[in-house]
Amino acid sequence: MREYDVHFSFYDEQYGNFDDVSYKVMAENPFEAREKAWPLCDQDGDTLFRSNIKQYAITWTPNLLDAGDYFYAQAASVKESMGRINNVQIPNARISNPEYEQSLKAEHHFDFGSLRAIDFMAKDLYADKGMVPPSIYEELHYTEKLCEQLGWGDKADALWDRMDKAKKWDQGAIYSIRDLFKDGYTWLCGETTHFREQFDRHGIFPVHNNLDERDYSYISRWQRARKVDNMGRLPALTKADVIKHSAEHMDFYGQTLLLNFDRAADRHRTPENMLWTPIDTSERGEVIQNGALLAENLITGERMTFPKDAFIGVLRPELAAAFDFDALKSMAAQREQGEKPSLLTQLQDAKNRAAQEANMPKTAPKKDTNLAM
Repeated sequence: MREYDVHFSFYDEQYGNFDDVSYKVMAENPFEAREKAWPLCDQDGDTLFRSNIKQYAITWTPNLLDAGDYFYAQAASVKESMGRINNVQIPNARISNPEYEQSLKAEHHFDFGSLRAIDFMAKDLYADKGMVPPSIYEELHYTEKLCEQLGWGDKADALWDRMDKAKKWDQGAIYSIRDLFKDGYTWLCGETTHFREQFDRHGIFPVHNNLDERDYSYISRWQRARKVDNMGRLPALTKADVIKHSAEHMDFYGQTLLLNFDRAADRHRTPENMLWTPIDTSERGEVIQNGALLAENLITGERMTFPKDAFIGVLRPELAAAFDFDALKSMAAQREQGEKPSLLTQLQDAKNRAAQEANMPKTAPKKDTNLAM
């Protein structure tokens, strides 16, 4: 029994980016640690606001007297670095700084070189003593389980044969086993065989909380977010546009809240009245007092007291970031004043009138025929 760190990546719905967290688990081996880590993840209160949750690595402090354990632990540490780049840093770069992605890929390539170096060193020193390639130590364990799941047949035999070759340090087989767990499928007996359904938390390789959730779904939210800088672009927002569980479990302080039109007064059931932010009257960050809060309309500037349940929840960060509230407030103020022209427009109109008057033909004054003789 020893302590393992199980590393999870996820999309943080509160902040609109990818992040990671690790949980310490006491287990007999890394395979048992993977299974024991899921209940700890479920018990974490912050999991309510996390999506696309997956285990991307397991690390541990090796026994320095055990050569096999030492090499396997070193490989696991490098794979943790590679996993963080793939599952956290690169997706974040695609959201906010695409140019940074190339340097991250170069860092990932460097780590991959380190992983191969560990394999070469282990092969030279311990291959003849039965050590398997450290870079696929975990994958070989789960490949055996996949073979058993296939049962009897040509495909099972082909996968058993590939696993045996990988254990004997065949480079082609090593790459094939690695790709199987990266892609979720492999080529067996002349056709593609899919295993991804075995990669959810209840499957053979328990790494994904939900197989239907993929990185791109969350990256594309930011890429699809359209700039909202005039009243004509105000979108129709719904419950799907707020952070899940935010109405019940999230602090409203400093957030953008979506008004529930079903509970709003008739005069507030218009697009410019859908987004509000709480005002802290306590000066202690306690925006909700006695079940109610004072809020300011982010588009019109109106202030009003609402019950907490008047709001559907907190608007997702990528949508909140798309609103140019300063521009919208200015347009709402002009409309409130009856579309009164701006000072700049009034000055330009005055100049145009002066120019027109200067170009008008001059006429002699009329004689006054009523002058006394």
